[in-house]
Amino acid sequence: MTMPRFLQLLIGPELLWAFYYLLVVLTIKVSGSPLKTMDNFWERLAFFVPLVAAPLVFGLYWVPGVERNWLLLRIWIAGLIGAHYVLEKGLGAYTEQGPGIGTAYIMGIIFVFVVLVAGSVVRLFLR
Repeated sequence: MTMPRFLQLLIGPELLWAFYYLLVVLTIKVSGSPLKTMDNFWERLAFFVPLVAAPLVFGLYWVPGVERNWLLLRIWIAGLIGAHYVLEKGLGAYTEQGPGIGTAYIMGIIFVFVVLVAGSVVRLFLR
């Protein structure tokens, strides 16, 4: 039995990035951030997002029923926009906003870009 067309389009990178954003929002709510004790976690989010969250999105190629037409473009657009929102929300919970946390944001976005390039190259070789 085939999956309805709207479900094929719904299951995709946009849904995963919305889930990541929801996780960050829930973590902020539960922890009561901004807390000094959570600052180390929020700083490391700039590494967690590109090294864990972004590569998982490429796993959609192996999920049955996911629409693969334009999937790489959707991964790129959702990856850059989703990473922005996830990093912005997470790093916004840091207690002392300053140039250091802004640099962490920029590093996170650059790392996401590098992961997207690497994932795209790997995807092309695995065809």
